[in-house]
Amino acid sequence: MTEAAATPAGEQTCASYLADAIVGTGCGTVFALAGATHAPLLFALEDRGVAIVGGRHESGTVGAADGYARRTGRTGFALIVAEQGLANAMTALMTAAQAETPLVVIATRFPDSWVEPAIQYDVDRHEMTGPFLKYSRTVSSPDRLGDYMHAAIKAANEGVPGPALLVLPLDFLNKPCASRPRAAFIAAPLPCADQAGIESAMALIGAAQRPIVVTDNRAALSDTTGPLTALAAMGVPVLGNGLGRGLAPEVAPTGYPWPYAQRAVNQADLVIVVGARMNMWFGYGLAPRFGAEARFIHIDSSAEAIGRNTAVDLALVADPGRTLAALVEGLNAAQFSRDPAWIAEALAPRAQCVDALLESYGEGLHSASIGAALDAILPEERVLVCDGADSMNFTYAKMRVHRPRSYSNLLPFGAMGAGFPLAVGMAAAEAETALREGRAAKPVAFVTGDGSLGFFLAEIDTLARSALPLTVLVANDGKWGTEYHGQQLVYGRTSNTDLNGVDYAAIAGGFGCPAKVATTRGELDAAIAQAHASAGPMLIDVRVDPDSGRIRKAEPLLAMILFEDIPHS
Repeated sequence: MTEAAATPAGEQTCASYLADAIVGTGCGTVFALAGATHAPLLFALEDRGVAIVGGRHESGTVGAADGYARRTGRTGFALIVAEQGLANAMTALMTAAQAETPLVVIATRFPDSWVEPAIQYDVDRHEMTGPFLKYSRTVSSPDRLGDYMHAAIKAANEGVPGPALLVLPLDFLNKPCASRPRAAFIAAPLPCADQAGIESAMALIGAAQRPIVVTDNRAALSDTTGPLTALAAMGVPVLGNGLGRGLAPEVAPTGYPWPYAQRAVNQADLVIVVGARMNMWFGYGLAPRFGAEARFIHIDSSAEAIGRNTAVDLALVADPGRTLAALVEGLNAAQFSRDPAWIAEALAPRAQCVDALLESYGEGLHSASIGAALDAILPEERVLVCDGADSMNFTYAKMRVHRPRSYSNLLPFGAMGAGFPLAVGMAAAEAETALREGRAAKPVAFVTGDGSLGFFLAEIDTLARSALPLTVLVANDGKWGTEYHGQQLVYGRTSNTDLNGVDYAAIAGGFGCPAKVATTRGELDAAIAQAHASAGPMLIDVRVDPDSGRIRKAEPLLAMILFEDIPHS
């Protein structure tokens, strides 16, 4: 008798229990790598109206679930195979861990009777995943499935969120499950900072002439949009990074992407850090990136982030949204306001340099042309994902974000290529939400380089098969641009940097994805407009100047991601 026939009709199986638990979180899309091992669970999910997005690689599949969670704020779910699949998925798992994404990966392994006693790599020991994930366990029996599944969901969402892994023998899926249904886990919110903390923060803000707010991923975990927008209206510039972008609209002079505005922050006398870790991407919170005499208020849901690399004047471990709302109320009562003209003046040379660069190209295309065209053509309610080095750097020149949970990139982990799966997941989330709300999907654009696109090229097939509302724009300069120009600068020669000018539009067409080639500004604008009108997948192969990345190395005003692959002596 087969396993499928061993379970009486109508009896709860492990597959049906898992499907109910996933749906109970509010998730409407699951990401899976095709394979018979998950078939009972896939069928149960489809029977409950859940969309299945089939990926082409484990890291792409898990990365897409990460993107889904970033866009929706709900738990993302990915289905992979444990033995070989976990090794493939590690890049995405590390990316999600660094980004603190609530994510549950369900990995099926061989049945117990198939496992070799002397096996060299035992997934049940969790040696590869345990040190980096919030939860990594193997289900011990079908009757304990509920305990393990809900522990995984809880771990992924409580405190500082992060990925969880649940491994179970594949033969469990068709076996009866005695676990009782449970209510979906809801993380208890932290309280607002106490009155003494609010008053201390107000005193510091009131004494500052050039205060700024710096946000990152954790700022999106609570309702910070209203208070941050209100602070911006008072003249406090909000500088967003990662998922912290768009919590206040990026409209100068009170809203900017952090990478663009960081050149001016050393003039700020007070830095209000909300949900950000002062890591390398923030210059560790130290001079010269920040003013040596600047004071710091740090508001975060976790004490771990506060005081990281730089001392703070006021630490508030509290719910950021509630705390900011209380601050706004107090500052409004005190009629607080500041003139933000200082930051616009400090950034004027950068703005002029960007405009001059684009003007110098006329109808030609620089990598910065892509972000400028997207910003001009797409509506403000758009979703943007970026990857690569030079290609991502130049998006900050013009491309702005105006809504929460509308931006992601490969940082802070920085694994090249990880942005494409994130974009697939964010597009799938947008498609699901649009269907639920009975509206058209908002446009999702993914900007990448030809080098970074190559890591997950087959996910173009995922994009096409799922008919997702995603436009992929490839800055095609025919080389590993940042490495090529770095070698030229330091060594006066190059090696292993050419990519031979691949025709990515032709590759996309082979996968059944509509594609265009753009060689002029007019062609780029027309292709973006066509992609937006189609509300479906499209790849635009943007043939940028092969030397377009050189200027990032030579002109500091155009270097917005401050890193180099080659250290200068």
